[in-house]
Amino acid sequence: EAVRLRGSGASVQQIRERLEELAGNVHGYMVTRDLYYMRARARHKGDRSVGLLSAALGSALDIKPVLHGYRGETGPVAKIKGFDSAVQKLFAVVGQRVRVGLMTPTVCVSYGGELDELRTLPGYAQMKEVCAGHGVTVYESVMSLTGMVNVGKGAVTVGFADGPHRFE
Repeated sequence: EAVRLRGSGASVQQIRERLEELAGNVHGYMVTRDLYYMRARARHKGDRSVGLLSAALGSALDIKPVLHGYRGETGPVAKIKGFDSAVQKLFAVVGQRVRVGLMTPTVCVSYGGELDELRTLPGYAQMKEVCAGHGVTVYESVMSLTGMVNVGKGAVTVGFADGPHRFE
């Protein structure tokens, strides 16, 4: 965003103020393929938020939580049957937020695997079309090794700057 603002002729002061405003309005969403793996990694770091019963039940029923991180708080905003359905819903919600209008014309997507796999996920192509139609650039990246170690191969994360909203 700083580069975009600089290119538009904004002053250093204007850029600094805008970035401070954005810093408190970044939303991150994640869907993981393997709850057991994520639970084990979280426990290793001292996080006890995902219990064994929740992981076992979620895995047995193929329930995938959609996690939301905002202003230092992280928690589930939806529990959806099946990974494909969960990412499809996530991409649909991102499309809705893009239609309403984000604080910056950018959406960042990170995938724990090859980007060709990301591009075949349900709802991804539609989200990219919505973004293109609203002048929003989608930045794709392979998840960092640290990220994959912590949340598992095949996890999807999406980040963007937006005001408070509900996952619907």
